[in-house]
Amino acid sequence: MYYSYFDIDSVTPASQSRGLKKLSKYREEVKAVIEHSDSNRPEYSLAHVKNPDLHDTIDELKKKFKKIEHLILVGIGGSNLGTKAIHEVVDKGKVSLHCLDTVSARDIELLLSTLKSVRSVGKLAVCVISKSGNTAETLVSAGVLLEALEKKYKKVLYQQTIFVGNPNTTFMKTGKRLGVTTVPMPEVVGGRYSVATEVGLVPLALLGHDTDSYIEGVIDATNDEFEEVVAENAVRLHSYIQTGFNHYNFFAFEKRLATLGAWYRQLFAESIGKEKDRSGKSVTKGFLPTISTPVELHSVGQLYMSGFAGVYTDFVTFDDDTVNFSIPKKGISKPYGKYDVQEVATALYGGVMGAYQERSLPYRSTIFDEDLTYSLGLFMGMRMLETMYVAELMNLNAFDQPNVELYKNKTRDILGL
Repeated sequence: MYYSYFDIDSVTPASQSRGLKKLSKYREEVKAVIEHSDSNRPEYSLAHVKNPDLHDTIDELKKKFKKIEHLILVGIGGSNLGTKAIHEVVDKGKVSLHCLDTVSARDIELLLSTLKSVRSVGKLAVCVISKSGNTAETLVSAGVLLEALEKKYKKVLYQQTIFVGNPNTTFMKTGKRLGVTTVPMPEVVGGRYSVATEVGLVPLALLGHDTDSYIEGVIDATNDEFEEVVAENAVRLHSYIQTGFNHYNFFAFEKRLATLGAWYRQLFAESIGKEKDRSGKSVTKGFLPTISTPVELHSVGQLYMSGFAGVYTDFVTFDDDTVNFSIPKKGISKPYGKYDVQEVATALYGGVMGAYQERSLPYRSTIFDEDLTYSLGLFMGMRMLETMYVAELMNLNAFDQPNVELYKNKTRDILGL
């Protein structure tokens, strides 16, 4: 994985030094959590991949569901974005992924229509994920879906169903009564940090992906070499926030990475978007995270390069030469005929970098190479750790979400629950 940065005067050697000094104590605390697999702290999200029970669970489920052709994943936010992001990058067509992540009768109808041709229940698996066990979007979608599928496949459907969540919730107890496979996740780990737990790794394994390679990447994210990069990046982001930058654009330069941007957006926004800091002071600075792809080069590209203030851009792409095409030397593509598609794509990437530098627009760039599954594990592990560090620098609790509960409570009030 290759990464580079283009900074402006907001980031100086002195500001980096001050930030790293401020972060030093917390870095040691996180290091201790990782080394001792301390499951009493939420940073354990980066250490759980070493848990032998997790590996046993993955191996058992891979054997049990090795003949499936369809995986239905029901969950919202951290319960499905990580899996979906990885699958969209490395999908080889072995198992089709279908996601239900909002309350939508239309989405359920389309999914059931898609599954009409699946005659054998052994060809599909249903994975329902709810950490709290009371997520309205998940319970409603899963309840309607399972009832419809039970009419077709009878009770044997539940032998092809997995519930993942905190142990001992009503959701998990109901799963046991139904005869589904229940898989507990570590309670201390929040949903947006759960991609490297059973929440992400179980569906990834069922989809046929190399979970060992992904886990290796997550583990390496906390090694000294990469942890140092993470700390420097966290200080860099904090410096931009403190100097008035308020817009963070995740620029997925390969469209297959757009959902990775959505995963990161939730991670960062829910961790950093707080009303009060840990001392009770109002939080007045932060980033609004957005996602762009090359499709937007003629829109947001125009906006940013015109001098729109306060934007920090995060370019993410990969060097994928597994598929390529020569460009015809005649016809409408004649001016580009001596190149191939990948060479032009690389030139476009370089052209955007050059334009940003000429306009003094700060950015960072990450390019995945070779083993994409490993690179995704490394990237996501580093971004989770980085988010924890930025929150620490801002004196925020990276692991709570007090304001998200507001809409959930209002929804229950409306429904009389």
